[in-house]
Amino acid sequence: MESETKQYAKAIKEYRKKLGWTQKQLANKIHTSQQAIARWEKGITEPRTDNLQLLSKALGAPLSHFIDKDTSSYDKEYNALYTSLSIEDKKKTLDYMKLLKRQEAERKNFK
Repeated sequence: MESETKQYAKAIKEYRKKLGWTQKQLANKIHTSQQAIARWEKGITEPRTDNLQLLSKALGAPLSHFIDKDTSSYDKEYNALYTSLSIEDKKKTLDYMKLLKRQEAERKNFK
């Protein structure tokens, strides 16, 4: 059903078609497979955050266009918690997030 289609799936397909690109062309631009693009557009699998960022840049669309409305509650909760922290704890939070991103990148290199 269309109403159950994931936001990211609709957005990827819509922006790709606006640009007149095939799935293969988009895949080449973000260094993934055409099959991955097809699975994302069908909502079979969900792109990782780094892939969503690449899609956003390649398609010229805000990252928020790929995020389901029901996941925005995580953003609201994060923002509320983050803004309530002291300056020192905000710095620690950002340092921790940077560490997580480095670890994520290292995990990809081992695959």
